[in-house]
Order: sequence, then C-alpha cells, then structure tokens
Amino acid sequence: MKQSVTALVIFLLALGWTSCTCNRKEKVAKKEIEVKKTDIKVDIRRFEKDLFACHPAQLEADLAALQTEYPLFYEVFFRDVLNIQAAGDKQAQLAVISDFISKKAMRGLYDTVQQRFPNMDFLQKDLQVAFANYKSYFPEKPAPAVITCISEFSYSVFTVSDSIVGISLDKYLGKDYIYYPSVFPEYTFMLPTFDARYMAIDVANVLLANLVETPDNKSTLLDKMVAEGKILYAMQSLLPDKKEQDIIKYNDKQWKWCRDNETQIWSFFLEQKLLYDTRFEQFKYVKDGPSTYGMPGDSPGKVGAWLGWQIVNAYMKKNPDTTLKALFAIKDGQKILTGSQYKPKGK
Repeated sequence: MKQSVTALVIFLLALGWTSCTCNRKEKVAKKEIEVKKTDIKVDIRRFEKDLFACHPAQLEADLAALQTEYPLFYEVFFRDVLNIQAAGDKQAQLAVISDFISKKAMRGLYDTVQQRFPNMDFLQKDLQVAFANYKSYFPEKPAPAVITCISEFSYSVFTVSDSIVGISLDKYLGKDYIYYPSVFPEYTFMLPTFDARYMAIDVANVLLANLVETPDNKSTLLDKMVAEGKILYAMQSLLPDKKEQDIIKYNDKQWKWCRDNETQIWSFFLEQKLLYDTRFEQFKYVKDGPSTYGMPGDSPGKVGAWLGWQIVNAYMKKNPDTTLKALFAIKDGQKILTGSQYKPKGK
C-alpha cells in the first residue's frame, strides 16, 4: 500500500509539473533562433564603486580616468541622470560632482547600497536567461552590458544605447528602506516594487519598451492597452520562470482581484465606451496608481495594461507562429483585438 501511495504521488507531481511547463510554453512567443543561456556572458560593472572611489583632491584626474573607463555611460549619467551639463564652467561642474560623492547623505546611501548589494550574482543568473531569450527573439540586438550606479533615486533602469543598460541600485533597497516614504510621499503605493526581485524584470521592460512603438496622442485607449500588453507578454517570454504577478508588479491579492473580476473589467471598458477614446488622459487606465480610475478602491493600478496583456495572450494563442517582431510590427490595437477573439473567463 505504501508503495502504491508513493507511486501515485510521483505520478501526480509529474502530471502537475508537465501541466505547469506546458502552460508556460503557451505564453511565450515563437523564437527567431535558439540562443542558450550558456552562450551569454553577462557583464555587470559597478560604476558607483569607481565613482565614489574618486578622491576630491584629485577629482579632475580621477574623473578623466573614469570617463575613459566608461565613455558612453559617463556622459549619459552626468548629463541625463544627474543633470550636470558638459558645457559651461568646468570648476562649477567639478564642485557639483564633488558634492555628490562627498556629502554625508550620499556617502550613507552609497554604504547602504554596498551593504545591500555586495555582489550581483543573483541578477547575473536572471539576466543570463533574459538576454539569451532576448537574442533568440531579436538576433540583431546585442546582449547589453550592465552598469550599476546611484542616481539619488532618480531612475530605476535606463538604456544608454542598444549595448548598455544602467541600473540605479538605490531604487531597489526594499520597501522598508527608511528614507523612501519621505522621498516618494505621493508614491508610497509603489514602495513594494522598489525591491531587488524586480531588477531583472525592469531590465527586460526597458529593453522591450524601446522596441514597441509608443502610441501617440491621437491613438485610442485600445492601442495604448495593447502596446502595454505587448511589453508584458514579451517580458514573460524573456523571463518565463517569473510569476505573472511579478511581471506586472502586482501582489497576490491584486493579481487575484484582476483574475476574479476579468469579466467585470472587460464590461467596464465596453460600457464606458473607453476602448476607442482618443483623449490623452486615457493613459490613466494603463499607468501605475494605488488603484485604477473609475474602478473599486481595491483594484490595482494599470488594470488597462493588465487587460491589454490578456488580449495579447489570446492573440498569440490563436496565432502561435507569430514572433515578437511580428507582434510588435502590428500597430493597430483593433487588429490584435479582432485576431485574439478575446473573451473574458466566465463568459
């Protein structure tokens, strides 16, 4: 009897594993080529360490060496991230940079970042998977180098070019980091997402968002929803082992709310005649928020983006030979909706 029970458990576990694997495969796109993660070398460089190692007494020489070491990133970091213009009074620029790396608050932030992230091994593993899949879907794109920094809470992830991704480690110190509430008083609902578990997800997001054409001001809300849905679908294709709720940065309760209310969500957009609304303000349905405008208070933000994801999922299931390139090339949200034959669960 004991052997029979053991055999049954093994069978059920195997069945469950097979089901989960198949479910994941149904939700990823067809690849252009197959690139193995072992073929990818993830290069993560710690710019913040080199910057904060500069000595105020010889700052100009140290910065010149830093610029040689990080030629593309250096310019973008100081010009676009810290807003220190390259033109103008050289001494004034040096004074601003010296203040940035010397003042007590920044040294404290730097020490916290180094304590929290003594190494980036956890990210390297995730990015090896993400970049292998990225190259599989977009063979012409390079697997980017990754450069970490401290932006004084300005950015999370940004691209310098196709070949470089910047990550501000001070945006991933965890929801309980003591200074976040005062720095982001109007965005406390986002603090749970300032966590290292979302770092690879944010990298995938920014890479893919660069490839999906942003709907213009005359586009319909449906176009905006589908554009966001494309990015979310593609993120899951790059990181297929991540939970769906982590891809969109929902907690379990928020994810369950959307799943449980999918029919009502769809009815809301139809009854309010929102899908073909072209007003710019309709972005509020696809962007972050404590909840989604017009919906119950326990709804999560960006429910329109979540619904766009479900539409894209349905489209790709109906069109399994569609690559991400082909999906991204379809700019008409109506074409995706029609081809998806989308029907909310329960209908």
